[in-house]
Amino acid sequence: MVMQLSVLPTSYLIMTNSIHLPGLNGLRAIAALSVMWGHTFQKDFGNWGVEGYSLPVVADGVTLFFVISGFLITYLLLNEQAKASTVDIPKFYLRRILRIWPLYYAYMIVALTVASCWNDSYVWFYGFFAANIPFILTAGIWSIVHYWSLGVEEQFYLFWPWLVKLSKGRINRLLVMATTLCITWLMCKWGTYLIAGTSTIYRFFAVTRFDCMMLGAIGAILYYTGNKPFNKVLGHRVVGIISLVLLFFSVKWIALIPAPVRPQVIAVLSLVCIVSQQHSPIVNLENKVCDFVGKISYGIYVIHPLLIFLFSALYRRYAMQLPHGIDITVIYLTITVATILTAWLSYRFLESPFLRMKNRFAIVYSQNSMN
Repeated sequence: MVMQLSVLPTSYLIMTNSIHLPGLNGLRAIAALSVMWGHTFQKDFGNWGVEGYSLPVVADGVTLFFVISGFLITYLLLNEQAKASTVDIPKFYLRRILRIWPLYYAYMIVALTVASCWNDSYVWFYGFFAANIPFILTAGIWSIVHYWSLGVEEQFYLFWPWLVKLSKGRINRLLVMATTLCITWLMCKWGTYLIAGTSTIYRFFAVTRFDCMMLGAIGAILYYTGNKPFNKVLGHRVVGIISLVLLFFSVKWIALIPAPVRPQVIAVLSLVCIVSQQHSPIVNLENKVCDFVGKISYGIYVIHPLLIFLFSALYRRYAMQLPHGIDITVIYLTITVATILTAWLSYRFLESPFLRMKNRFAIVYSQNSMN
């Protein structure tokens, strides 16, 4: 039986006011800090001259970001479809431009200038949100190499809103399309790995993680429609806390999982944590600290590589010899404070004016903070 949005029970969440999904900023905070801390001692970004130590954090914070994005965007699109009986594609892209482009290009200009990389042959890929291409080829520009994930997200948005629009409110049809795309992508990825190993073709499917974003989209559809088995299992308090603990300490055990499957394991744990936060989680991430860090998480993700480079150069030149352990603590604290402060300044003075402008093109309003 085909389910129409227009006949959904009133218990389904079709909101006319601003939508805020609890705990998403907390998960964004975990993802952003995990990526930043994971890069702190990577010599691609900076050399501190000391032996680093990996913090027990999410092994793949980028995948967590992907699942959150797929979930949130799909959930908002479903609400828009219910409210307006369609999806306004031009306004969707205007909202994405106003959210992503200002900081994306501002940081890119600064980073390329500091690193003196304007003549690099790969610059054009970054300028047109195709940074995953040089990343697939194991090449790229170090100061903006992390832009590969932003390229993947923008490429996902090129087709997914259209599929939501073409579904014309038929939830079952959209769910089948999303599931088919996710399974097809995974079959291509794992198939090329079995046939050709870690070839360029395999890296294309492994890096361009549409499957992770599609998993988030599938979760959003099932949550939106109030699917009882899905919400009962993923919303269970015990399942939620186990998933959150496994996700947060995944850097300590993820090596036990075969490499081609690792992103999917993190993606499933991420989805469970998202849904768990919508119910009655044992660990509630809806608090002021998580909300603040999550709100500026885009800036944390974008800006941190350049700060690692600059502070590591200063540390090697001016820092006194500190006892081992204290030096690691000082480095992590310095990068964390500097990045959060810079990201807040970016959010306050660069991003916020565009976010206010973005609301002019909203059909369904999304609240990016608990406040």
